[in-house]
Amino acid sequence: MIEDSELSLVVFLYDYELWGQSGDVHSAYVCGSFTSWVENPDFKMTFSPELSLQYLAVPVSALKECGNSSHPEYKFCINGNYISLAGKDFIPEPYFFPSFDKNLMVVLSTDNLEEAIKLNRIAGWVKKLSDFDLESREGQEEISNFRLVPGTRKLFRSFHPFYPTGNRNEIFETEKTRIELVQKLASEEGIKSDINLTDDYTVFAGQEIHWLDGTCAKIEIPPYYQKIIDSKCVCNVAAPSGIVPSYEYVYAKPRDPLFGEWVRCIVNFIIDDFHPAPFQIHCAIGTDRTGVFSAVLGGLCGASWKEVSEDYEKTNRMGINEYRSKVFLAQSFQRLLDVEDISKVKNLSESLTDYFTTAKIEGEPILTMRQIKALIKKIG
Repeated sequence: MIEDSELSLVVFLYDYELWGQSGDVHSAYVCGSFTSWVENPDFKMTFSPELSLQYLAVPVSALKECGNSSHPEYKFCINGNYISLAGKDFIPEPYFFPSFDKNLMVVLSTDNLEEAIKLNRIAGWVKKLSDFDLESREGQEEISNFRLVPGTRKLFRSFHPFYPTGNRNEIFETEKTRIELVQKLASEEGIKSDINLTDDYTVFAGQEIHWLDGTCAKIEIPPYYQKIIDSKCVCNVAAPSGIVPSYEYVYAKPRDPLFGEWVRCIVNFIIDDFHPAPFQIHCAIGTDRTGVFSAVLGGLCGASWKEVSEDYEKTNRMGINEYRSKVFLAQSFQRLLDVEDISKVKNLSESLTDYFTTAKIEGEPILTMRQIKALIKKIG
């Protein structure tokens, strides 16, 4: 990537001699956070036979949408396949983002390079058990991603209660302890109802898994969670169509009816008299879907943008080769509320209430004032 600051252009270059793929190339694109990670005709690259490379020049203004890092992120997509440049020593810090997805970053001359490098090192940090103070409540919350949602008294967010996704059990030494502490803290807080934002992983109960320390175990549903299941107090969040929440929608399409249906589903579950507090809300690792819905629920219950955005970034304390910047959460909220700068919204609760009570799905508001007041009474 080359920046022309005078023309306000960014030029992307894909060099076949360095990166291969010089055979039968029928398509080459730059795909990134600014294309919703799909092939966009405006980001199709052009081949230069003389230089043996693909190139694309785009205005800086076309790269506004950032990724998890708070910077625009991208990969080259050659013949429909993402090309990973992970570990290539010719890509200097901080232009390669060493998180789980291994994306490249657009870092402009106007950006703070020192801050970007600091961010990269946090993203690439994989914590060991010895990096946590497991004797303290703070250390236990850090590793388990378990904590009270700002603005509420009876809603806790967390890592998944019993299932390690993405083969993390074979990658990180922390996973066994992480899950054990989710269960410990949930039991101590007396969690009675669960809001599950991912697929129903109870189907994996009894499946054998392998931990990094070489031991094996079977996935077990913890006693506190089994009681919740038996009490019919688990909400496997889905729209009427059966679609479960997704990363793409919570960040890029919060005004889509699907997002509104998920919010309505969660609120109706919480305010139902048959579902007692305290509540636990989680997805797979408690980062994206959990981060956005926790911020929405906390905001409706009175938390400020500063409170929900700082809470969102606490997930980075887990040290699992991931990073989420509050700038990324801000994009979602700015889309949702149709504002330029969410940090300048004076009263987040009022703005969220106004949106959800005026936005409609099939002629009906997403939420009514009665529902919002009941939500605040139940968990606020």
